[in-house]
Amino acid sequence: MTIAIELERYRVTTVALNVRSEPSNTSKIVGHVIKDQVIDKIAETPDGGWIKHKENLIEGWSSKKYLLKIADNGVIEIPGKEHNPRVLEYLSTVTNIGPVWRSQDETPWCSAFVNWCVEKAGYVGTKSALSTSWLKWGRKIDTPIKGCIAIFSRDGGGHVGFYIDETPTLSENYIRILGGNQEHMETDIGAVNLKYYLKSKLLGYRVPL
Repeated sequence: MTIAIELERYRVTTVALNVRSEPSNTSKIVGHVIKDQVIDKIAETPDGGWIKHKENLIEGWSSKKYLLKIADNGVIEIPGKEHNPRVLEYLSTVTNIGPVWRSQDETPWCSAFVNWCVEKAGYVGTKSALSTSWLKWGRKIDTPIKGCIAIFSRDGGGHVGFYIDETPTLSENYIRILGGNQEHMETDIGAVNLKYYLKSKLLGYRVPL
């Protein structure tokens, strides 16, 4: 099993939208979300008609007819004294850094992003801000599958994200990953996006047990 790699957010377009136990209009209603509330997709039915999400400890399904996809990931560091609350939410999932580090979005947060995604998918992460902590998580696989966790080395540390695909070139192979704290439009500002990393820097692939 792999972790869902689609980082998709939706805005509720109706006054009150039912959250149901199963993706069906006849299944039990377990909660509600209200107009303009933003939800994070955990899963989607094969026909694209229902979105699974979790709000206030209630996990269930809502009809996609009343949800508007937010086109941009919208997760990017805010330069200066302000901090993106979503990045701070990522950082709250790790326990090996102090409160000051968790209160600022300049703190390296690639591993925190993966921890947040893993927890949203129902697993227990490493709870570590160290990208290399993922080398001991789950189980190792040699052949990557879409959505598996990919760990890389880089100068001064490492990097971790979710494997998308691989592109060969004449000189080197590149792995594309969905990750956090990755350069935004070739700047030093960290964001959630898709980026290519050298395969020669790969340390390993992991999937849940």
